[in-house]
Amino acid sequence: MINVNWKKIKPYEKASFAVPVMTALIIILLITMVIAFVNPLLYMPLKVLTAVFVFLTFVFGVHIESRMIQIYMLLGVLDISMLAAVLMPFPSGLTIFFFAASLAAVVASAGVAVFGSVFFTKDTLYDFPEANRKNVFGSKNVMFFAPHEDDEINIYGGIIEQYVKNGSKVKIVFSTNGDFYRLGKLRIKEALSVAETYGIPESDIIFLGFSDSITDKNSAHIYNAPDDEILTSAAGYNKTYGTRSKKPFVNCDFTRKNYLNAFINVIEKYKPDTVFCCDYDGHADHRAISLFFEEALGEIIKRNPLYTPLVFKGFAYSTAWDGACDYYSQNALSTRLKEPANLMRETNTYRWNQRVRFPVAKESLSRVMQNSSSYRAMREYSSQTATDHANGIINSDKVFWLRRTDSVLYNSQITASSGDASRLADFKLVDSDDIKNDSGLPLKGLWQADANDEKRIVAFKLPENKKICRVVIYEDPRNENHILNAQLMVGHISYNTGEFNNGGPTVFEFPPVDTDLIGIKIKNCTGECTLLKVEAYTQPESDKAEFIKVQNSNGDFCYDYIVNKSGKEQFTVYTFPNQKDFDFTAESSDEGVICSVENGVINVYCPQGEHAVITVKSADSPQIYDCFTVRNPDERERYILSLKQNGEQKMWSFSMQWDYYRGLVRRLGVYKPRKNK
Repeated sequence: MINVNWKKIKPYEKASFAVPVMTALIIILLITMVIAFVNPLLYMPLKVLTAVFVFLTFVFGVHIESRMIQIYMLLGVLDISMLAAVLMPFPSGLTIFFFAASLAAVVASAGVAVFGSVFFTKDTLYDFPEANRKNVFGSKNVMFFAPHEDDEINIYGGIIEQYVKNGSKVKIVFSTNGDFYRLGKLRIKEALSVAETYGIPESDIIFLGFSDSITDKNSAHIYNAPDDEILTSAAGYNKTYGTRSKKPFVNCDFTRKNYLNAFINVIEKYKPDTVFCCDYDGHADHRAISLFFEEALGEIIKRNPLYTPLVFKGFAYSTAWDGACDYYSQNALSTRLKEPANLMRETNTYRWNQRVRFPVAKESLSRVMQNSSSYRAMREYSSQTATDHANGIINSDKVFWLRRTDSVLYNSQITASSGDASRLADFKLVDSDDIKNDSGLPLKGLWQADANDEKRIVAFKLPENKKICRVVIYEDPRNENHILNAQLMVGHISYNTGEFNNGGPTVFEFPPVDTDLIGIKIKNCTGECTLLKVEAYTQPESDKAEFIKVQNSNGDFCYDYIVNKSGKEQFTVYTFPNQKDFDFTAESSDEGVICSVENGVINVYCPQGEHAVITVKSADSPQIYDCFTVRNPDERERYILSLKQNGEQKMWSFSMQWDYYRGLVRRLGVYKPRKNK
């Protein structure tokens, strides 16, 4: 596919340019067809067919990332070839030659598509015995929140399958209908088709029914709008809606209050024990779903402290839609940032090395895209040309950040020696006054002590005594404000904290202290004296592994692993939760493949032509284990695999052609006239 510079292309995608250009090209085509109909020249049917075959050859062979540029190109090719056919007086012999050549080109193009459908897909699925992880993915009541229809694949593809096939109850909740270009009802239908591919009943797909990118008269996103102001979306709606067969979760006006209540109601109705949600991402609707969700869950757990679901937050852009294009590799690569960083740039509150890495489902792993369950799901979102981004979305893991929901400070009384500290204990981690236009860090809700405040103290009074053993403090995400030392007071016990982490959480663990009072005194800092969030817990982080996954020396999760030609490779074990000294055993299923464990490293020797299943088990809990296949194919097999991966990028199969052109046609819906609802 020919990639484009979207900043330069964007003006040519707008209706004000696209509609007149397409209209002019179609008029030229119609005039040409009229000329062809009335022109008495010999062999005119062959000439017209030649023009059609030239057009079809381009259809098979030339694909451009911008669907509108593709339309201009195809209409232009058809116009030029038709004009040449009806206006140029080719002799009969040359006409027949052009006809035969163009027919041969079309047949060859179709043959390539057939070849791509058969050859590329054969023997490219990953072949390995999948470990039993029902303790993680089974018997759960899990809810996935997505801002738009297609984001459930971008953020959770490969993980949704894990929960479904392990028997968990899965619900996917879409906060908007993705209708900025008035394709909302189509996107709802596409989402239901995706759910069918995952094996999720339609009843478990929930559309809150709000529009995409709702703003008020001052261009503020609905998240930042007044609570009760009724807003109208760019698509012309002011009430939640669905389709004839799929109604919205709630019927209400577009107001901030109703939007928040929809989140509260859907969580309280189904009470999920595990929740996945988009975090503060690069799109206003992504930011809104993160903030609305955290605000809603914060209100719920304040009222019901016993409700403490597992919450995982992830990103749709930096780790998926705009992720590194690294799909075509000998072995599946783990999620990487385009620009390596210690902190996630969106908020500076998540440390990259503290991410939770989930192993993806076997169905999502293939050495060519067509066989991946995630790619097949993306094909259903042809209106969003979702498969164009598959190269960066599909990886050997999916990464999230765990947000604990059992802090005891949510209902505490907060006092400070100066400044407004009322937001310090909220579940909502970050916030912003303008999620649509603010390109900086989300800093709303920070506690900032006055410049002349010499005490710089903030205190939390709990409703009752708790045995506190862990305090987590997030400082100001801005690098210029940094705490060098503070005093943490837990009841009658006092600790000198030393320097905080510059970005991300700083964790303090200590023997349990029975108290209802926690205080923090900032002793020394650079810049302004600020704090973002404080959490306190009665339980430490779990020190028992829930699942393990073998990874190679580059940190890539291993499934059906092709070793280097020497046959010698080293592997380590990823654990969740992270354990520094994890004791495990490893054994090979075949005596021809040797494996041993030394100082936490698995040494494997797999001679050429050999293969085996390596099983790694926790020494303390053998039911916690992982399996992966190692093999060392000969040069011929390696070459064929490389040929298939390189070929799929250049010679599209029929299914890939269908996906591309169905998306092209559906994208024309962007140019439908607006209607007030």
